[in-house]
Amino acid sequence: MPAIPTSETGSAISPSIEQTSSLNARRLVLLFALSVAAGGVLWYGFVQGDNPQATMPNGSPLLWLAVAVLLASAFAVPLAPLAAARHGWWAKAVRLTNAVPPVWHLLATACLTSLVIGQVANTRPMPGNYWPLFALWVIVVGAIVVWAAAGIRWSAIRLASLKAWLLAGRWELAAIVALTVAAVTLRIVNLSSLPGPYEQDEAALAHQSLNALEGKTPNMFMSGLQGHATMQHYSLAAVFKVFGVTIFSSRLLSALTGALTVPLLYLLLRQMFGKTVAFLGAAYLVAYHLHVHYSRVGLENIGDPFILIAVLYFAWRASRGGKTVDFVLTGLVMGLGLYLSPAARVVPVIVAAFFAYTVLRRPRFLRQAAPGMGLLALAYGAAALPVAVFWITHQSDFMDRINIVGLFQSHWIDQQKAETGRSTLAILRDQTVHSFGAFGRFPDRSQHYLAPIPYVDHLSLVPFLLGVGYSIYKVLEERYFLLLAMFVAIVVTGGVLTIEAPTSQRLVGTTVVVAAFVAIGLKLIADAVSRWRPSGSYAVAGVGICVLVASNVHFYFGDYRTGGYYTDFNTYVAEQVVDYAKTLPKDTRLFWYGDPKMYLSGSGHPSMTFPLRDYDRFDVMRDGQVRSTGHAEGDAPATFMFMTHREAELQPLINSCPGGEVKTFILKAGRHGLNGVQKTAEVSFFAYEVLTPNHCQPLAGPQ
Repeated sequence: MPAIPTSETGSAISPSIEQTSSLNARRLVLLFALSVAAGGVLWYGFVQGDNPQATMPNGSPLLWLAVAVLLASAFAVPLAPLAAARHGWWAKAVRLTNAVPPVWHLLATACLTSLVIGQVANTRPMPGNYWPLFALWVIVVGAIVVWAAAGIRWSAIRLASLKAWLLAGRWELAAIVALTVAAVTLRIVNLSSLPGPYEQDEAALAHQSLNALEGKTPNMFMSGLQGHATMQHYSLAAVFKVFGVTIFSSRLLSALTGALTVPLLYLLLRQMFGKTVAFLGAAYLVAYHLHVHYSRVGLENIGDPFILIAVLYFAWRASRGGKTVDFVLTGLVMGLGLYLSPAARVVPVIVAAFFAYTVLRRPRFLRQAAPGMGLLALAYGAAALPVAVFWITHQSDFMDRINIVGLFQSHWIDQQKAETGRSTLAILRDQTVHSFGAFGRFPDRSQHYLAPIPYVDHLSLVPFLLGVGYSIYKVLEERYFLLLAMFVAIVVTGGVLTIEAPTSQRLVGTTVVVAAFVAIGLKLIADAVSRWRPSGSYAVAGVGICVLVASNVHFYFGDYRTGGYYTDFNTYVAEQVVDYAKTLPKDTRLFWYGDPKMYLSGSGHPSMTFPLRDYDRFDVMRDGQVRSTGHAEGDAPATFMFMTHREAELQPLINSCPGGEVKTFILKAGRHGLNGVQKTAEVSFFAYEVLTPNHCQPLAGPQ
């Protein structure tokens, strides 16, 4: 496709001291606006939502000094013509200030503002209202985006030229649109029921988003459940606001994120390898079973490949042309990724390794990379500092999930050494074999997927291994090094160094790399065919990708859908409880005898508590105590539900409250997640329902 014309913001980094009246005017407006914005946020730091007890965060004198320097820079602009003919210290200072490109002022001020936002958001007492801070942060990020958009010469994009641009790339554009539509379709069809049942982590995250929607989680610049950034909950809360609080809407954001990754992957692979590999890779990702699955689950994991590809798209462009705008957007998107997924924390490592390797391969690139990385760091800080300040002051929240699943942080490896007598090296070797072996040999161990096949199915394994092998052979080329660095970094951090590897939710980021390797392998096969039959190259590639797409679709929407692999036994029970409870009158009190396996009141088992959040719910403990989320006073219908290990308490309750009806709920034979194959039907729970208004209560103690 023809390129869109760009102006000086897209040029290579080369600071110039030449001043024009137009540039001076724009610089003056920019610096003055930034001064006012920075001063405003500092002032807000004092009042903190009109809180009379508020105090400015530590370091405020330095922040005020930075604003003063910014104001001095603004006033230096109109003095430039006068300073040009003078030799005093002030004239030198004016000329030096005006020699700094405006983008440095923009990003430095953006970082300053974001730092203050983070500090104010984490002061004690807490601000009365976080929305002004959020609005200021949006302005900061928006200012950088507007600056980047200003690099496009909009005056050159007229209707005629736009029509010519679309006409020249019409078939390619049609292919991208078709792939995106196919991706959306495969990710939203039967979204409420596949996968099923509604898994407890999905429900827990949805509940957090509901709290954000109801104003119970006011701070957007922090992390909560399992280290997830609160901003992620606000994103899903916005979906709830528009589409309602349903299973479909709680999964919709994941579905759209997964679908949008397809055109992003196309754009990256097109720049790296050309149209053929780009189309094959994007087409494979459309139906790749692992990517499709996590696009249909209401978790944040599908954001990993989306953020990774978005960041590397701009990083690759920066490595090719050294343009300022690409460095800036690399840092900005990388910082925004922290609000979408905890796994985005590994992306800076991949980007740093890629740029370092590029400098080693092309030393001349250092002249562009040095200032470019400075701009990248500033843009990253502008986006990330509000939540980064929280993590600096709440390190346990930052390490929350790592402390649970980390190989060393959780002391899992010490337990394994004590139980098995094996050495650390032997355990790490097994972890490595299982993590990398999951792409062709070992099935998943995570209850979030538990597919009976490896991450790369047997049909895809041949082109995948060809692609990996060829990439290793060509590792000296930057494009192949980037793919291998992505793959190894994700598998090591999300697999080797975590417990119970392989677990698919930590390796979702590899899906885009797998698609790239498969595409490269198919291209190699097609090129080999073209040597003896040139006309057969595209036919082989086309047939190959169609077979792989059909195989993945058949597996996920056929074998996996009906196989009962997803999640665990308790969640299947929870699904039955929810379906049953929703057939009862709305005012029915729900008494649950599940202690110590699962609970219905409070946060309990999220797969039950979230869908039944508007019901009066009670947990009857083994000692007879009752924990409640609701009201038990007055006459109301009631149902008493007993898991099988509490069945002995059913008859005494019937004797104390006669007149009801006993129902038995059966979980049919089949695979039930972590329990493997259940060969016979099994009772999941009993229900004793008294649907006329009554005063029935649980017995005071075990009978």
